[in-house]
Amino acid sequence: MMENNSGVMYKVLWVEDEDKFDSSLKIIARKNYRIQLDRYDNWDDAEKALRNDFHSYSAIILDAYCRIKNAAILKDTFLSYAKGRIDVICGENRSEKPWYVFSEGTMSDFNRTTTNISEGRNSEWGEMLYIKSDTGSYERMFQTILEVASKQPNNVVLFRHRDVFVYLGDERLIDDRARKIMLKVLGALYYPEENIGFEYQGNPLRKVLEYIFRSARKQGLLSPYCFDKEDHVNLTYSSLYLKGGTVNLNGKEHDVEGTIRWGNENDCVFPDNVANIVRGILVYANVDSHTYEIDDGPFKVDESSKDLFFGYVLQLCYVIKWYGEFVKEHPNVKKNQCMQVENVSARILRKSKEKYEGARMIVELDSRGHYHCGDCSIYKGVAERFLGSLVELYGVKEEEYYGYPYSAKIRAVE
Repeated sequence: MMENNSGVMYKVLWVEDEDKFDSSLKIIARKNYRIQLDRYDNWDDAEKALRNDFHSYSAIILDAYCRIKNAAILKDTFLSYAKGRIDVICGENRSEKPWYVFSEGTMSDFNRTTTNISEGRNSEWGEMLYIKSDTGSYERMFQTILEVASKQPNNVVLFRHRDVFVYLGDERLIDDRARKIMLKVLGALYYPEENIGFEYQGNPLRKVLEYIFRSARKQGLLSPYCFDKEDHVNLTYSSLYLKGGTVNLNGKEHDVEGTIRWGNENDCVFPDNVANIVRGILVYANVDSHTYEIDDGPFKVDESSKDLFFGYVLQLCYVIKWYGEFVKEHPNVKKNQCMQVENVSARILRKSKEKYEGARMIVELDSRGHYHCGDCSIYKGVAERFLGSLVELYGVKEEEYYGYPYSAKIRAVE
């Protein structure tokens, strides 16, 4: 149990038609968590309270099978209806409000309804569903509400930039770590008193750009050659590639030389206005074009630099939204990969074919998902079983495949 020792009393709107939970839960919530439960037995009365005192509530708890109107019959549609009304009221107040379901789960279509209403719910609010009959479920719910309520400014940020956060988070377009960074930097912008010092572990803007580039690779929009063999992002290559520029490979990253680009001469993923923002952020982050590791040293925003920093934060929001919309319009990964134009060849500095015949080597997997032993590509169906193992090469041929000049068969070493 996490007790609220801050001295703050958090007010929570609770819609529940049964009286049997009322007195005991109110006492526990107030005594152990300093949560004041404001209970109503139907949605209409609860909505009036929410509208009249929206900003005083820290969260909302909904029963799944309840009354919409006073003295009306219980409705299976209650949960969907109440969630829709909450969305309307939050929109009118330009702020999100965390909500939770506390129910027996016995209503018809319960699983489908809870799945539908949970779509797009902010992950920062924690677990949504708590079953009344589960031991300790209400305590877990109160603890979650307590943790979320203590970070209430986040909800204003999530609402104001909901068109950004829709693309950030687990099972969404861009890594959840980017979501956490953007929530923190935007929170520092709107609520500086909550984020005194603005100190981060590594440059946060640069990190978010890396997560965007990694997402672009997954979507088939960014060439694997923009990542080295250790899977580090080359930020300079990536930004140039996405703006439709030609990237000259120097052979250091993948033992290949040549050029790569996105599509034809006038094709691009990032148009000039977006590309210029990305370039500006990279310059501000002081990225060395030959550096792949993200610097995780302390990064602090002070009074002299905060205006510039937060200006780039808002521009980064624009980049995320633009990128998200582009992916919506180009959702087919295989079609996107067909736009990757590669004119590359293996570097001259390599072993000859004869030196590979009979050689014993470790089977490796490169950052593009291709199996190989040195300069020899290995058929996936066989190589998967030997990944990381010592094998003997035979049947070596001069047969180029994804930048590897040779192909070979392998067998186990006795």
